[in-house]
Amino acid sequence: MRGAIPLCVLLHASSVLCRAEEPRGNYTLCEGSGACYSVHLAQVSFGRAQEACAVRGGALSTASGEAEVRAILALLRVVAAEPGSWVFWLGLVRRQQQCTQMEWPLRGFSWLAGPQQAQREPKELDKWVKEPSRSCLTRRCAGLQVTVGRQDLEPWGWKERTCKGNTTQGYVCKYQYNGTCPAPRPQGARSLLYSLPYQLYSAALDFSPPGTELVVACAGPQGDVRLLCELGRGGYNWTGAGEQLCPCPSGYQSPSTGACMEPEDCTSAQGAFLCVCARGFLLGADKKSCVRPGHIAGSATAAPDPTLSAGGTVASSSSGAPSPPSSPQPSTAGEVQSSSSPTYVFILVALAVVTVVILVGAVLVVFKLCFTKSPSSASGAGKEPAPAAATESDPEATTTSSENSLEAQGDTAERLQGEPSPEEEAPPGN
Repeated sequence: MRGAIPLCVLLHASSVLCRAEEPRGNYTLCEGSGACYSVHLAQVSFGRAQEACAVRGGALSTASGEAEVRAILALLRVVAAEPGSWVFWLGLVRRQQQCTQMEWPLRGFSWLAGPQQAQREPKELDKWVKEPSRSCLTRRCAGLQVTVGRQDLEPWGWKERTCKGNTTQGYVCKYQYNGTCPAPRPQGARSLLYSLPYQLYSAALDFSPPGTELVVACAGPQGDVRLLCELGRGGYNWTGAGEQLCPCPSGYQSPSTGACMEPEDCTSAQGAFLCVCARGFLLGADKKSCVRPGHIAGSATAAPDPTLSAGGTVASSSSGAPSPPSSPQPSTAGEVQSSSSPTYVFILVALAVVTVVILVGAVLVVFKLCFTKSPSSASGAGKEPAPAAATESDPEATTTSSENSLEAQGDTAERLQGEPSPEEEAPPGN
């Protein structure tokens, strides 16, 4: 019998996690102040709803003012689908020793997660679907009733229920944090998936509490990028992206949403350009195309850099990592041409060097021909006088340079002085 006691404890704990709610849908939102809310569709009692919120690290939500009521109503508009009256548990109770106070806005009820406000409660909370019963002996609970199918879920108001016997269509949990991370706005992301610390997932959040993990599925070769919301030196920020977060591979994006666009979707029927160029791209000379700076043939103008989100939205830079908006990139025609002028100078210098090398080679070839033909011509002539040998040499050698011709003639004269003339070699006549 004693061994069955731990088993019962385990079964009770599992009922809190599994049988406590049996949810049909979960929805969440967070505000910049650090307050997060989640709505759960489940037919549960007040106690079961309270336990389910505690397991997630929160508590049944308060609605201590008009602003908080509007935030909860905005979330309920997404959840409730079927027309009619829906009731959701909030943390509103009247304790056993607390009597009903008909002159107070909440009639003696108070919030479990906050101090009892009594007569200081805002007057806009004085909205009861039906006046609660007058009692000072029993503990009573209250839920928020909304009218689905009506604008702003009106009329809405508080409805008294028994804490144990009654169930509602769902309940609202609240989680309080010291700050939040603003939602990034990646240009080329296919999808976003937020994993919140209170065991819920979401595809779209304006703010995320610390500890939230975000998986960004990029359309390009970057693949999936994982980010983490945590406290840094400048406050709560997303960390983990070492490169630009999902840049637009096409270079085109929507001026209103910042989403990546295809070129064929950026021209209206009248031929007007409807997109803006993404970071790292410039507007081409035709005013209808976005090109990289290195591929611009004519003039270009800087593409505007639209703000993708308000507040501390993480923007992307051309280097890869999320960064604040950068200064406009140079875009005039003079600046584009000046960036390519060093290339033209290098080409001209290279052509000049090649021309000089060719000319020097030609001169060397001429010199070589001059020195090789002069001795052979002199020896082949035999008895002819020296001037004739000089005249039979290559005319190109005589035209190259006056100094080279004089030097060649001097060498020839020295050789002729050492040879005997034809008259001296002839034998005496008989």
